[in-house]
Amino acid sequence: MEQGTESVITSVEQQKRNKRRYNIYVNESFAFSVHEDVLVKYRLFKGESIDNERLQEVIHAEERQEVYAHAIRYIGRSPRSVKEVRQKLKQKGYEQSLVDLTIERLKNEKYIDDGMFAMQWTEHRIMYQSKGRNWVKQELQQKGVASENIQEAIAALDEETELAYACKLAAKKLPSLKGEPYERKRKLAAFLLRRGYTSSTVSQAVKEVTNESLEEWEM
Repeated sequence: MEQGTESVITSVEQQKRNKRRYNIYVNESFAFSVHEDVLVKYRLFKGESIDNERLQEVIHAEERQEVYAHAIRYIGRSPRSVKEVRQKLKQKGYEQSLVDLTIERLKNEKYIDDGMFAMQWTEHRIMYQSKGRNWVKQELQQKGVASENIQEAIAALDEETELAYACKLAAKKLPSLKGEPYERKRKLAAFLLRRGYTSSTVSQAVKEVTNESLEEWEM
Protein backbone atom coordinates (compact mmCIF):
# COMPACT_ATOMS: atom_id res chain seq x y z
CA MET A 1 0.00 0.00 0.00
CA GLU A 2 1.25 3.46 -0.85
CA GLN A 3 1.67 6.06 1.88
CA GLY A 4 -1.22 8.49 1.99
CA THR A 5 -3.48 6.30 -0.12
CA GLU A 6 -6.80 5.38 1.45
CA SER A 7 -7.19 1.62 1.34
CA VAL A 8 -10.50 -0.08 1.88
CA ILE A 9 -11.36 -3.76 2.22
CA THR A 10 -13.61 -4.35 -0.76
CA SER A 11 -14.18 -8.09 -0.43
CA VAL A 12 -13.75 -10.94 2.06
CA GLU A 13 -13.97 -14.47 0.68
CA GLN A 14 -13.91 -17.74 2.58
CA GLN A 15 -11.40 -20.21 1.13
CA LYS A 16 -12.90 -23.35 -0.36
CA ARG A 17 -10.27 -25.80 0.89
CA ASN A 18 -9.88 -24.29 4.35
CA LYS A 19 -13.12 -22.94 5.75
CA ARG A 20 -11.31 -21.21 8.61
CA ARG A 21 -9.22 -19.00 6.33
CA TYR A 22 -10.32 -15.94 4.38
CA ASN A 23 -8.93 -14.03 1.43
CA ILE A 24 -8.90 -10.25 1.89
CA TYR A 25 -9.21 -7.91 -1.09
CA VAL A 26 -8.15 -4.27 -0.75
CA ASN A 27 -9.18 -1.72 -3.38
CA GLU A 28 -10.53 -4.59 -5.53
CA SER A 29 -7.20 -6.49 -5.51
CA PHE A 30 -6.17 -9.56 -3.47
CA ALA A 31 -4.04 -8.40 -0.55
CA PHE A 32 -3.56 -11.31 1.88
CA SER A 33 -5.26 -14.24 3.61
CA VAL A 34 -5.89 -14.68 7.32
CA HIS A 35 -7.24 -17.16 9.83
CA GLU A 36 -10.78 -16.46 11.01
CA ASP A 37 -9.55 -15.60 14.53
CA VAL A 38 -7.37 -12.83 13.09
CA LEU A 39 -10.22 -11.73 10.85
CA VAL A 40 -12.55 -11.20 13.79
CA LYS A 41 -9.97 -9.73 16.17
CA TYR A 42 -8.88 -7.04 13.71
CA ARG A 43 -12.33 -6.50 12.18
CA LEU A 44 -11.23 -7.21 8.64
CA PHE A 45 -14.68 -6.79 7.17
CA LYS A 46 -15.89 -5.36 3.88
CA GLY A 47 -15.94 -1.58 3.94
CA GLU A 48 -13.33 -1.24 6.71
CA SER A 49 -10.37 1.00 5.96
CA ILE A 50 -6.88 -0.34 6.52
CA ASP A 51 -3.59 1.57 6.63
CA ASN A 52 0.00 0.35 6.64
CA GLU A 53 0.27 0.35 10.43
CA ARG A 54 -2.82 -1.77 10.83
CA LEU A 55 -1.69 -4.06 8.04
CA GLN A 56 1.59 -4.74 9.85
CA GLU A 57 -0.33 -5.62 13.00
CA VAL A 58 -2.43 -8.05 11.01
CA ILE A 59 0.62 -9.64 9.41
CA HIS A 60 2.29 -10.18 12.81
CA ALA A 61 -0.94 -11.59 14.23
CA GLU A 62 -1.19 -13.99 11.30
CA GLU A 63 2.40 -15.14 11.89
CA ARG A 64 1.60 -15.87 15.53
CA GLN A 65 -1.54 -17.73 14.50
CA GLU A 66 0.41 -19.84 12.01
CA VAL A 67 2.92 -20.97 14.64
CA TYR A 68 0.12 -21.67 17.11
CA ALA A 69 -1.86 -23.71 14.58
CA HIS A 70 1.20 -25.80 13.72
CA ALA A 71 1.82 -26.50 17.41
CA ILE A 72 -1.81 -27.53 17.95
CA ARG A 73 -1.64 -29.98 15.02
CA TYR A 74 1.58 -31.45 16.44
CA ILE A 75 0.09 -31.86 19.91
CA GLY A 76 -3.11 -33.27 18.44
CA ARG A 77 -1.31 -36.30 17.04
CA SER A 78 0.10 -37.29 20.44
CA PRO A 79 0.71 -35.72 23.88
CA ARG A 80 3.98 -33.78 23.91
CA SER A 81 6.33 -32.28 26.45
CA VAL A 82 7.19 -28.58 26.37
CA LYS A 83 10.67 -29.39 25.06
CA GLU A 84 9.27 -31.48 22.20
CA VAL A 85 6.91 -28.72 21.07
CA ARG A 86 9.66 -26.11 21.28
CA GLN A 87 12.04 -28.27 19.24
CA LYS A 88 9.40 -28.98 16.61
CA LEU A 89 8.66 -25.27 16.11
CA LYS A 90 12.36 -24.44 15.88
CA GLN A 91 12.81 -27.17 13.26
CA LYS A 92 10.13 -25.47 11.18
CA GLY A 93 12.27 -22.35 11.17
CA TYR A 94 10.05 -20.06 13.25
CA GLU A 95 11.67 -17.12 15.02
CA GLN A 96 12.59 -17.60 18.68
CA SER A 97 10.28 -14.80 19.82
CA LEU A 98 7.30 -16.40 18.06
CA VAL A 99 8.15 -19.80 19.52
CA ASP A 100 8.35 -18.35 23.04
CA LEU A 101 5.00 -16.59 22.66
CA THR A 102 3.39 -19.77 21.37
CA ILE A 103 4.77 -21.90 24.19
CA GLU A 104 3.40 -19.47 26.79
CA ARG A 105 0.00 -19.41 25.11
CA LEU A 106 -0.14 -23.21 25.01
CA LYS A 107 0.80 -23.39 28.69
CA ASN A 108 -1.85 -20.85 29.65
CA GLU A 109 -4.48 -22.75 27.69
CA LYS A 110 -3.35 -26.06 29.27
CA TYR A 111 -2.49 -27.66 25.94
CA ILE A 112 0.97 -28.45 27.28
CA ASP A 113 1.65 -29.31 30.90
CA ASP A 114 4.74 -31.33 31.75
CA GLY A 115 3.30 -32.47 35.07
CA MET A 116 0.23 -33.95 33.42
CA PHE A 117 2.28 -35.22 30.49
CA ALA A 118 4.61 -37.14 32.84
CA MET A 119 1.62 -38.77 34.56
CA GLN A 120 0.00 -39.80 31.27
CA TRP A 121 3.24 -41.04 29.74
CA THR A 122 4.11 -43.10 32.81
CA GLU A 123 0.70 -44.75 32.98
CA HIS A 124 0.71 -45.58 29.26
CA ARG A 125 4.20 -47.07 29.25
CA ILE A 126 3.58 -49.16 32.36
CA MET A 127 0.12 -50.45 31.43
CA TYR A 128 0.28 -50.74 27.65
CA GLN A 129 3.97 -51.09 26.81
CA SER A 130 5.05 -53.23 29.78
CA LYS A 131 7.96 -50.95 30.64
CA GLY A 132 9.39 -50.45 34.13
CA ARG A 133 9.80 -47.19 36.02
CA ASN A 134 13.52 -46.90 35.23
CA TRP A 135 12.76 -47.01 31.51
CA VAL A 136 10.00 -44.43 31.90
CA LYS A 137 12.21 -42.14 33.97
CA GLN A 138 14.91 -42.15 31.30
CA GLU A 139 12.39 -41.42 28.54
CA LEU A 140 10.93 -38.46 30.42
CA GLN A 141 14.41 -37.06 31.05
CA GLN A 142 15.12 -37.26 27.31
CA LYS A 143 11.89 -35.37 26.66
CA GLY A 144 13.07 -32.52 28.85
CA VAL A 145 10.61 -33.04 31.69
CA ALA A 146 11.76 -31.50 34.97
CA SER A 147 12.97 -33.89 37.66
CA GLU A 148 10.23 -32.86 40.09
CA ASN A 149 7.55 -33.75 37.55
CA ILE A 150 9.22 -37.09 36.89
CA GLN A 151 9.51 -37.91 40.58
CA GLU A 152 5.87 -37.02 41.15
CA ALA A 153 4.73 -39.26 38.29
CA ILE A 154 6.91 -42.17 39.42
CA ALA A 155 5.79 -41.77 43.04
CA ALA A 156 2.16 -42.05 41.93
CA LEU A 157 2.80 -45.51 40.49
CA ASP A 158 1.11 -48.37 42.28
CA GLU A 159 3.85 -50.92 43.01
CA GLU A 160 1.44 -53.85 42.98
CA THR A 161 0.16 -52.85 39.56
CA GLU A 162 3.68 -52.49 38.20
CA LEU A 163 4.58 -55.93 39.64
CA ALA A 164 1.50 -57.46 38.03
CA TYR A 165 2.55 -56.22 34.59
CA ALA A 166 6.11 -57.41 35.18
CA CYS A 167 4.80 -60.87 36.07
CA LYS A 168 2.57 -60.94 33.01
CA LEU A 169 5.52 -60.04 30.78
CA ALA A 170 7.76 -62.57 32.51
CA ALA A 171 5.21 -65.37 32.12
CA LYS A 172 4.99 -64.63 28.41
CA LYS A 173 8.78 -64.61 28.00
CA LEU A 174 9.65 -67.65 30.13
CA PRO A 175 8.59 -70.45 27.71
CA SER A 176 11.01 -69.16 25.06
CA LEU A 177 14.04 -69.34 27.36
CA LYS A 178 16.40 -72.32 27.14
CA GLY A 179 18.75 -73.94 29.64
CA GLU A 180 18.72 -75.24 33.18
CA PRO A 181 16.24 -73.74 35.67
CA TYR A 182 18.79 -71.38 37.23
CA GLU A 183 19.85 -70.27 33.74
CA ARG A 184 16.28 -69.54 32.75
CA LYS A 185 15.85 -67.45 35.88
CA ARG A 186 19.02 -65.49 35.12
CA LYS A 187 17.93 -64.80 31.54
CA LEU A 188 14.45 -63.80 32.66
CA ALA A 189 15.83 -61.38 35.25
CA ALA A 190 18.14 -59.81 32.67
CA PHE A 191 15.23 -59.41 30.27
CA LEU A 192 13.09 -57.61 32.86
CA LEU A 193 15.95 -55.35 33.89
CA ARG A 194 16.39 -54.31 30.26
CA ARG A 195 12.70 -53.38 30.23
CA GLY A 196 13.35 -50.89 32.99
CA TYR A 197 12.02 -52.69 36.04
CA THR A 198 13.80 -52.16 39.34
CA SER A 199 15.87 -54.98 40.82
CA SER A 200 13.34 -55.51 43.63
CA THR A 201 10.43 -55.78 41.17
CA VAL A 202 12.44 -58.12 38.95
CA SER A 203 13.32 -60.33 41.92
CA GLN A 204 9.67 -60.65 42.95
CA ALA A 205 8.43 -61.23 39.41
CA VAL A 206 11.01 -63.92 38.66
CA LYS A 207 10.25 -65.66 41.93
CA GLU A 208 6.50 -65.66 41.38
CA VAL A 209 6.61 -66.74 37.75
CA THR A 210 9.39 -69.31 37.82
CA ASN A 211 8.76 -71.20 41.04
CA GLU A 212 5.67 -73.02 39.80
CA SER A 213 6.63 -73.14 36.12
CA LEU A 214 10.13 -74.55 36.61
CA GLU A 215 8.93 -77.11 39.12
CA GLU A 216 6.42 -78.36 36.53
CA TRP A 217 9.13 -78.49 33.85
CA GLU A 218 11.47 -80.43 36.13
CA MET A 219 8.73 -82.96 36.96
